[in-house]
Amino acid sequence: MNIKHLFLGLLIAATTSGAMAQTVSKQYFVSKPGTLISLMTEEEANSVTHLTLTGKINAEDFRHLRDEFKNLQVLDISNAEIKMYSGKEGTHPGKFYVYMPNFIPAYAFCRMENGKAVGKQSLKQVILSEKTKNIEDAAFKGCENLYICQIRKKTPPNLLPEALADSVTAIFIPLGSTDEYRLKNRWENFAFLEGEPVTVKLQVGSLSTLESEIQKAAIQPKDINFLTIEGKLDNEDFKLIRNYMPNLVSVDISNTNATVIPDFTFSQKKYMLRIKLPHNLKTIGQRAFSNCTRLWDTIELPATLTAIEYGAFMGCDRLNYLVATGNELKTLGDDLFAPSTKNKLKYNK
Repeated sequence: MNIKHLFLGLLIAATTSGAMAQTVSKQYFVSKPGTLISLMTEEEANSVTHLTLTGKINAEDFRHLRDEFKNLQVLDISNAEIKMYSGKEGTHPGKFYVYMPNFIPAYAFCRMENGKAVGKQSLKQVILSEKTKNIEDAAFKGCENLYICQIRKKTPPNLLPEALADSVTAIFIPLGSTDEYRLKNRWENFAFLEGEPVTVKLQVGSLSTLESEIQKAAIQPKDINFLTIEGKLDNEDFKLIRNYMPNLVSVDISNTNATVIPDFTFSQKKYMLRIKLPHNLKTIGQRAFSNCTRLWDTIELPATLTAIEYGAFMGCDRLNYLVATGNELKTLGDDLFAPSTKNKLKYNK
């Protein structure tokens, strides 16, 4: 079995908060635009986590996807045609609006509540058609858990203001199309990965055996994007991560025995958005995460942590904060966040 498709569409546990809903996958053919919700009961809609749509949909259907489907995580509309719609029952807040064909509509997965934009928090992955022309204003604004956007189109759609959460979303595009996306207006803030997203969860029973576990999975380390490791890791295993996994987007090593993140382990992982650290971690080595320019949001430091060495988060400009959860942290190296002068270390006791 091809590991690339084994977990396709699933995100590793590091990217969720709270218990993950049971996976419920459904496929629907929508013969008439605007009738998606009539194909199921409210209970069925709210139970779906992975949804594939074919046929014809419009802005009314997007409104239902946004406002109902409470547990929707993965949405595949790569083989659905988006039809034109004019009216007040679409996604745009409180007004008559004309929605053009093959446009991801404005506010598709973002609602205005008391004047504030609130994105669909359950949504983690979307797969868009090769016919997609535009991703409209605020289509995915505030979707803070949207970590994968797959676009089947080789030429980039027009991207309107705040259409995507550029700080947190990894863009997967067809082979050979990176240069066109890089040169397109408003796409310059994103990192692009060609091909299908690859998610791997590994159980490592012995030290220095990460390589053999990857070989058993029949996959190349360079292809891994979303990585979860449980069990035992040592310096040789971290060296493999450092030298042979350039395309990591998210990493969960929280359930490993590791007490040290060695020097330079994740340095210059330019696609990396998230990291979940080992529960019993004691030391973060020199420049362990330096120049992970897309590392985002807030990282919670284990209560056992005693030392963060020189330049560990140097160049991580999008990182908001490190939150120390214990009182064991005694050693702080110089230039932890350079060239930023902001102190991003907070204590939460």
